[in-house]
Amino acid sequence: MEIIENQKKYDVLIVGSVAGGGIAKKVLADAGLKLAVVEAGPFFDPVSPEQQTQFKCSYESPRRGASNKRPFGDFDPAYGGWEIEGETYTHKGNIKFNWFHSRMLGGRTNHWGRISLRFFGPRDFKSKDRDDFGENWPIGYDDLKPYYDKVDQLIGVFGTKENIPNEPDGFFLPPPKSRLHELCFINGAKKSKVPVIPSRLSVLTKRMKMVIY
Repeated sequence: MEIIENQKKYDVLIVGSVAGGGIAKKVLADAGLKLAVVEAGPFFDPVSPEQQTQFKCSYESPRRGASNKRPFGDFDPAYGGWEIEGETYTHKGNIKFNWFHSRMLGGRTNHWGRISLRFFGPRDFKSKDRDDFGENWPIGYDDLKPYYDKVDQLIGVFGTKENIPNEPDGFFLPPPKSRLHELCFINGAKKSKVPVIPSRLSVLTKRMKMVIY
């Protein structure tokens, strides 16, 4: 029998290193707690020749046009899929809602598109008051706003303040200049009186100071 002495002890165990787990790690570590993080899959190294699947030409696929078993083709970097053997994810009744699982360090953040909208606007929390369908949330947008503000200033989100009803503004970095095809689209939309605004993406367009909470 192996005797392990002085085994390291942790205050908190976090299962999953995805976006939610990442925020939990930061908040708890900043509070001085000792953390352990466990992940269901391996580390993906895009530089490794054995793991590199992106930024290749189609002719480099070993299948050369034949069918494949990867959900998004041979160049998909995710370790996972819509269905994973042994996965406990199920559907309820006749409702079919598929959820893509990434079993890898960082999870779905590895192929997150960086779109960073504030999930709900003020009206969305009180839908029953608006159309008498469903139930009102027990919280409102103002309860979540301070946390949205913190995340904006932590990760850096570009965008523009538009004061659009139910589309809350945040703390934005300047958006990149519009490209030629985007300018053509914007000019066409103006003729139809359709507003066009920059996407709100977590992409750094200028140097920013780290905000510590």
